[in-house]
Amino acid sequence: MSGRGVLAIEQSSRTEQLDDSFAFTAKPHAFGGAVLSPKHARELTPSLCLGIASALSSEFSRKNIIPYTLWITEAWRVLGWAEPSAALFWEMATMYHTLYLAGRVESEENIPPILSCGSHSSMGSATQLEQNKLNKQKYSSSAKELPVWLIGTFLLLHCEESVYRLNSNASEERSGADGIRQQKHLSTRVRSHSSQQDHFTCYILRHLRKILLLLAVPHNDDAVRACMTLAAIQPTTTAPVSDASMVEKWHQEEHGTIGIQICLTLEDLEKLNFVLQPSSGGGIDDPPIDYGQFLWNEIYRGAPVKPGASIPLGEVEHFIRQQLTNGYQKHMRPELALAKLSLSDTDSQPADKGRGYQKELTYTNLRGTTILLKPESTDSQNLHDLVISDCSDAHFYLLQPFEHVTISFCTGCTIVVGAVAGLLYILDCEKTQLTSPARRLLISNSSDVLSHIFTPSPPLLVGDNRNCQLAPYNTYYDGLRDDLLATGLAAVIMQDPSSSPTSTSSASWPLQCASNKWKLPVELSKLEIPQVDEDSSNIANDDAAMQTPILLPASEFNVLFVPLVSDSQQQTEESESGGPMESKYIQMLAKVLQLSPFRLPVEYERHVIGKADRMRDLQALMKTLSEEQRVRLEDELNRGFRDWLVTSGNLRQVLDLVHLERRGGM
Repeated sequence: MSGRGVLAIEQSSRTEQLDDSFAFTAKPHAFGGAVLSPKHARELTPSLCLGIASALSSEFSRKNIIPYTLWITEAWRVLGWAEPSAALFWEMATMYHTLYLAGRVESEENIPPILSCGSHSSMGSATQLEQNKLNKQKYSSSAKELPVWLIGTFLLLHCEESVYRLNSNASEERSGADGIRQQKHLSTRVRSHSSQQDHFTCYILRHLRKILLLLAVPHNDDAVRACMTLAAIQPTTTAPVSDASMVEKWHQEEHGTIGIQICLTLEDLEKLNFVLQPSSGGGIDDPPIDYGQFLWNEIYRGAPVKPGASIPLGEVEHFIRQQLTNGYQKHMRPELALAKLSLSDTDSQPADKGRGYQKELTYTNLRGTTILLKPESTDSQNLHDLVISDCSDAHFYLLQPFEHVTISFCTGCTIVVGAVAGLLYILDCEKTQLTSPARRLLISNSSDVLSHIFTPSPPLLVGDNRNCQLAPYNTYYDGLRDDLLATGLAAVIMQDPSSSPTSTSSASWPLQCASNKWKLPVELSKLEIPQVDEDSSNIANDDAAMQTPILLPASEFNVLFVPLVSDSQQQTEESESGGPMESKYIQMLAKVLQLSPFRLPVEYERHVIGKADRMRDLQALMKTLSEEQRVRLEDELNRGFRDWLVTSGNLRQVLDLVHLERRGGM
């Protein structure tokens, strides 16, 4: 296991030391959200990405943002995308842009809430509506408009080789996790999740000139013209490569000297945060990185910054390539090239300043264990990214908010995640149960995965998914409310206009959430296929289509109880100890149903209540038995329960939880 460990970051003031100790890495989560239908994945090229960015720049040369309607028009004209595909791309880009902006602002406020339909009924009280308007002004872009540079850059990420293969292998056969890793035709990401940053970093090296030019569109006319020129050039090769020297050679052959004299402003360079990050995402408590200021200090050795300062693209490209290549060549794992540099606004920070945990939390290669990450109160609004990879027969209760979550190569695991502000990505998992609220759920190349979710967006299904099931959210824990607010998945309905949303009195105010789209999955391979009647003769070939995940029947639905007793819950139990005896199961079930902000669908709630009623009936029946009969029945029930613990494998989890409780972890 790695993550939650304090990683020292030292200040380095000498440029010659920087070469050996520092390396940028690719930011993998934006690549994870690059999803297309198989047809569009095959047809999209970097030249087309530059072409549409140029077209959008020409249409809105005086503005940095474009409306949704223009994107839909140009996506059809340039890319041949129908509105379903173009709209999905826009939604994903909006999600990443919202989180990008939230991460650039040092603020004590949470991520702007996601509320459905825009109607008053879904957005809370009038006071809350006014607060939502302020949030939109603060973050500048709503879902109706996005900057051109973001659209062009996000499109370009869709062309990365492993992303292309992942979106194109819907009809590939699979034969278990071990077989998948040995199949060469599958994407590198599928065969080895741990090395994905290598390939993403290599891709950025290959197209670094394009990425830098897109930072300056549409306000820089020279950058727009350079994009047009590159869009007309056909690359000499499109094959992936792991040799950094070959990548640089191909980059030079394809791009030449086009655009190297263009000057990028410091505001342009700040946008590099969308695709680059320090090692492991940097410290969770580190301030946002100002790439413009940082690159200026490194390239010009600390010369004072003048108003309107800019740096030639060629110099920026050379410096970034040097750092990316150093880490890639030394380790073939750029994320292991630790940045011994403080990327803060000042150069006077002490080397031993506490920086807390790294942004990326990673749990990998765990077998038969239980992990409990308790809720915690913190003033920081920065969210971790979470990666769970190559784990089997493990139980995870990670009860905190996260920005993005990736779960890959997991078998036989039970995973509970507090809340996810961005993408919850399930990749190549088998026989795994997941419980989490998330803004967007993406399931890829998985089998027998049961997802209990709350999501305001339809779940996305990519690749070859088999026997996957979707179900409504099924748990509650003290701290869920704060996690939902921190990730923007809920908003407080303000009942007292004179109080602030962060005041103590607001803890009892109700939450407003968007409608849950858990049972409306979208299959990427069928996104633009016209819907036909079942008795029509023009039904698509079943062999080429993914198996649609089925909704979990209400009769098979179970509430999940998190093995964590909070102080408030313990006090409540002690105060009620003298009252009428009620089974622990019914008490916990009542808490989930009463306190969860997500109301269960009627048929699922009826099933849960029916189980509670049967438990009460059993308790009442036992009271009619004699003492001897009651003891015999209890012995038989206990014996059956112990047998179930052994045969189901849950005995090991119970022992883990006992050890955690003894160590004070529960």
